[in-house]
Amino acid sequence: MLVAGSVLVAARSSSDDSGWSGRQVSAVVVFGGLALVVLVLLLRQLAGVDRDAPGIAAALAAEPEQRRLLTRWLLRARWARWVGGFCGVLAWLLATNARADVLLFGTAGIAFGAVAAELHHLRRARGPRTARLEVRTVRDYLMPYDARQMIRVAVVAVALAVAAAWSSHTRNATWWAIAAIVVLGLCRLAQWRVATRARPALSPSLTRADDLVRELAIGRGLARPATFLALALIARAGFAMRPSVDVLGTLIGVVAWCYAYTLWWHNRRLGLDFMIDEPRQPILS
Repeated sequence: MLVAGSVLVAARSSSDDSGWSGRQVSAVVVFGGLALVVLVLLLRQLAGVDRDAPGIAAALAAEPEQRRLLTRWLLRARWARWVGGFCGVLAWLLATNARADVLLFGTAGIAFGAVAAELHHLRRARGPRTARLEVRTVRDYLMPYDARQMIRVAVVAVALAVAAAWSSHTRNATWWAIAAIVVLGLCRLAQWRVATRARPALSPSLTRADDLVRELAIGRGLARPATFLALALIARAGFAMRPSVDVLGTLIGVVAWCYAYTLWWHNRRLGLDFMIDEPRQPILS
């Protein structure tokens, strides 16, 4: 697209000339180079190239087998989130001609990608299998911070849905708020699936690594994307309350949108890149 655009610009400016000037050729080269760089980066991401995942795994665990388990999960989870977000932005660009809320489409793609990364189906091995019988719940893995965030956003969504349902002029906002509640409910189901999925009989070190993977998946992988997607939906609900509730609706929409963007920014790529540069003892030592 960049190359085609540069060629068209150069062709228009040279329509009255017999040939291309040096400036026009330079523009084509620059735009073509930028397009090539962007294409290479996109292909690397789509191929699942993630040079930071082993470094993050090394900051999380000390033993090689733990690092291998964490690296595999990081590669899958971060790739699925990126692909989901990219598809969301692409849908925003193609389906709405870039006129809708890019944050809503992008966060929706990230959330769906995060769920797909955790609910993937693996072919079961043939023959006898052994499994641990511990009873695990979401509460065993969900950090209090993430739990409080989900509860607060759910309370706001319920209150907004009830308040908007009283007037026919604001009833559209109710559906946006209900969508936020549904997102949080589906997230809870996905968290339950991750917490309770079967675990084979593993060594103590791999068991600790598996528990860490579940904790990261339930919190950073599922709770946070669902939270900022729900906030993006609440923002749409606030904007849908206008013009009946103009000032309050705008305030709700702006605050929810900015908060959703802030949460996404801090949790991009699972929010673990900081562990590469900071010297620290591995969490699993």
